[in-house]
Order: sequence, then C-alpha cells, then structure tokens
Amino acid sequence: MKKEGSAISAPRADTPGVLVELRGLCWDHPRCTAPMAAAAAEWSRWRPDVAIRWDARPLAAFNDQPIAAAAADYDLIFVDHPMMGEAAAAGCLAPLDELIAPDELAAIAADSIGGCHHAYGYDGRQWAVAVDAACQVAVADDDRLAELGAVAPRTWPEVLELARDHPGAMALPLYPSDAFCALLTMSAGGDPDVPHESAAADDTARRPFTDSGVELLTEVAALADPRSFDLNPPGLLDLMAGHDGSQAPAPAYVPLVFGYSLYQRPGATGRRLRFRDIPAAGRYPAGSVMGGAGLAVTAASRRPVAAAEFAAWVAGPAAQRHVVCPHQGQPASATVWADPSADRLVGGFFSGTKATIERVSVRPRAPWWPRFQEEAGTRLAAGLRAGRPAAQLSAELTAVFDRHRRGARPDGRSRPEEITP
Repeated sequence: MKKEGSAISAPRADTPGVLVELRGLCWDHPRCTAPMAAAAAEWSRWRPDVAIRWDARPLAAFNDQPIAAAAADYDLIFVDHPMMGEAAAAGCLAPLDELIAPDELAAIAADSIGGCHHAYGYDGRQWAVAVDAACQVAVADDDRLAELGAVAPRTWPEVLELARDHPGAMALPLYPSDAFCALLTMSAGGDPDVPHESAAADDTARRPFTDSGVELLTEVAALADPRSFDLNPPGLLDLMAGHDGSQAPAPAYVPLVFGYSLYQRPGATGRRLRFRDIPAAGRYPAGSVMGGAGLAVTAASRRPVAAAEFAAWVAGPAAQRHVVCPHQGQPASATVWADPSADRLVGGFFSGTKATIERVSVRPRAPWWPRFQEEAGTRLAAGLRAGRPAAQLSAELTAVFDRHRRGARPDGRSRPEEITP
C-alpha cells in the first residue's frame, strides 16, 4: 500500500480480535495528527474489532493536491471543502448520505460552527463531515505590541497605521494559497452582497474578489515583514512564538492567518500569542474565508460502513469535546465552541474568534475551482512579491477566473488544454 507519509498512529493489524483495519490520511500538523491518533485509540476501546492507522501528507498537498491523487490507498481522508466538486466529478469519494443515517447527519450539521458541515456538500450529496474548524483570524503578541507602545488594530486603516509606524511589526502569510485566501477575505469583508452566513452558497457566476480587495492586499503586502512571502500559517506562527530560533525581531501582529489554538493554549511553548477577530470593514468582522477540514470516506474503501461509522462518531459533540479538543484539535462543534470549560482549555481561543467564524465566507466547490485557485494564487503571490500595481493584478486575476470558468468541461472541470502555466 502506498505511503503518503509516516504512520502517526498504528494499532497493529494482527492485534487479537481485530477484524477490520482502516487506513486514514491526515495533513502533517499536530492539529490533525494528534487528535486523530487519540481518536483511533479511543475508538479501538469501543470497537476492539477495528484498528485505524493514520498517515500524513504536507499541508501544501492538502491545499492543492487533487483528492483523487491521494484517495485510492485509503479508507478515510481529510479534505478541503473547495475540492468537493472536483472529487465528486472524479468519483473518488463515497457519498456519506448513503452511509450515515439522515438524523445523524442532520445533528452533525446543526451543531457545526459557522455551518461548516454544509461546505462539504455538493450537487445534493454530502461528501465529508466537518471535524476541524478554522477560518482566517487575527493574531497578536500583546507583549511585543506593548513594547512598541501599540495595541492590536481593529480596522484596516489601523493595520496600515501600525505597519507604517513600526516597520516589520505586521506580517501575513503570503504563500500562494494563503495570499489568495487573504484576497477573498478582504474582498468579502467589504462587500455587503457576499452571503457570509451561508455555507451552502456556491456562487461562481461572479468574480470572488473585488478591485478594492486587490488594492488593500497590495497595500498591506507592501508594508508587511518581507519574510511573509516565504511563510505559511504554521511557519509564521512559529516565527512569532520564537520556535524558529531566529534572532531577528518577530512580527507582533498578523491581520489574517488561519487560526491554530495550539499557540494560545495554557502551557504553549515560546511567546504567548492571542487570536482575535479579523479587522472589521463594517459593524462585524464578516467575510473571513473558511478553512478547517472535513473527514471523507473514499470510494476505494473496502470497509465504507466501518469508515463512515468512525467519521460520524468523531464529528459528534462528545468526541469533539472529550477527544479532539483535549488533544490539540480544533473542533467543528458549535457546542464545544460555546463551552466555557473548553474555551479555558484553549486559552480563550474560541471566545476570541467566535464572532469571525460565525460569519465566514465559503469558497465555491465547482469542479474547476481548485485548479483556478492554484493558478490564481501562484500569480497573485508572484505579483505581490514583485510589487506589481493593483490594477494590473486585478486584471490578470480576472482573466484567469474567466478562462477557468468558461473553459470548464461538461463535468465542470477545467480543460487542461486551455490552462496555461
């Protein structure tokens, strides 16, 4: 069986009484690997006839690799919601509405924070259950801000003022996928027509970004710590927390980054970071791009019922509170996010970012979207690094969007011959 990464939990297949062995694929960060190792162990106590072994793939592969390229050798796989249309067209996932009872799926949906469960639906089918919830939020090193005589910004003009007054104090991850998500958040946050509260929305008829969003991103990127271009969210958070060993001063504030509660939990190593709502363009911190991860059952699984049973359990509020949350995970359960004892466990991460995650924007799940996002992100990051004008970048991204959308095949996927590097 093909290995995507090192095994992170490995109940032995030859354990006495084990009749079913399931293989699962995480992304390679403790936010995913640690709770799934704990969940596998807990599940084996309830179901000693089932063993679950997890491998891990890089975060970049989770963001951009087609699910079909990784799913064939696994029973369970963590997926990103924009991939749902592409995966449905490829036939590489099993529809969970055929494997999990309707009332159980409805209960998971009703309990999902920000309605994130619905983001894993496409074309009338449910392709994954929300197990991990995240969106772009802000984060600050309050001690470092105090040293600068500054406070965490609440609006975008305040972000720009902090960056101008204290060069190097502000950063944001500008890897291609992160730069593009930042653009979507900046565009949605200033657009009253974006349906922030509907994770079921899947509008591909209009551009997902605005000219004003591109202008704001180019201005923020020009003032950000130059290291931003080479850092993804965990890398930037490690830099802020002092985990990278750098002697240079770390940024004190990041306006948009996918949240990781590990850096705020009591006992976290390094400098204590505090996550908070994104800068608001209006009354509320609306429009943040939803991240997180759903757990899907592959079409190649020989044990789809057993795999779906585990997926439904780990997405339920009991496992989310007592297994996922205590083991470095980031639950998708609204019940857990509202639980004061769970909030204390994560150092106030839930209460500090709840207003943002309750008003997320969801990326389209059309089959052509992942390849569009990949190309657009690459072009955007390169343009920001080169300092290209906002109007030029906006025109280029619009052309890329139109080409992918118009060039979609009947099954919705981009036509390879019409996509240029």
